[in-house]
Amino acid sequence: MKRFIIVFILLLFLSISLYAQSLDYKINKPQKLFVGTPFQILVEIKTNPADTIFSPEIDTLDIFILKGEIEQTEEIIANEKITNLILTFQPFDTGEFKFPELEFAVKSTDSINFLKTSEFQVNIESVITDTSTAIKDISRPLSVNLGFWDYVIPVLVIFLLVFLVIYFKKLLKKKPVEEEKTIIIDGRPAYLIALKLLENLQKQKLLEKGDFLNFHFHLSMILRLFIELYYKIKAVEMTTSEIRHNLNLNDFKEKTKILDFLTFSDKVKFSKFTSTLKESQNAFEWLKQYLISFQKIDQEKGKEIKDV
Repeated sequence: MKRFIIVFILLLFLSISLYAQSLDYKINKPQKLFVGTPFQILVEIKTNPADTIFSPEIDTLDIFILKGEIEQTEEIIANEKITNLILTFQPFDTGEFKFPELEFAVKSTDSINFLKTSEFQVNIESVITDTSTAIKDISRPLSVNLGFWDYVIPVLVIFLLVFLVIYFKKLLKKKPVEEEKTIIIDGRPAYLIALKLLENLQKQKLLEKGDFLNFHFHLSMILRLFIELYYKIKAVEMTTSEIRHNLNLNDFKEKTKILDFLTFSDKVKFSKFTSTLKESQNAFEWLKQYLISFQKIDQEKGKEIKDV
């Protein structure tokens, strides 16, 4: 009953919807946008409390430049983590442009989901209009006589709002009753999970669109997830250098190939290195064959168990 009252009051006084889509965003910009005028994109991502959010390097062809760092805040409501991201961009060209999709990777216990915003049209003008001319009244201002209720009603509304704020604070301080959580674990082998993600990546046809940056970002995340699930290290959250120190393999050649693959992806993501179509296709094929090799290892282990 208390939850119903809270939702009703919030909808009535604050007009905020508590049930948004899994990935929502808002654009905060003036009606007219000029060269160099910053505007903000507010992204809201709802995930499980244990999930981690990553974003690839933002490449917008030098038309829209990301200004400063991404501001991020998190809060957990009813066992759901709400992450709010504020990205500030500045335009440096005039005309009509499509602001590209922003993509975010949500890493859960044993999977990765990729969420995207939608493209939108932006019209950028070159010169800020003259605002020195002030608008003047065409007649003298009218005097207003306030009555008794004109003073009382605002005061009552203020008291009501103060009461609601105090009530909400006390309510939030109460420790919620912990409910039993059902954890669903993907029982598939790590290589099958990674191969499925690789198949989904191929369906996006990023190479055909010329989106090499996001293609190698996906490849890197898929390999890191496989390493994390198979070798039990936090590879998704590690840098390539940290993986080098924490990944212990008996086969030195296998470790070298993994690090070469991740280093090449880092060059494309962070150093603006231009990958050729053939190099990207070879990287995809290597990762696919590397994952398939673990299927053969499982099959050989199965045969040994049967022989015993």
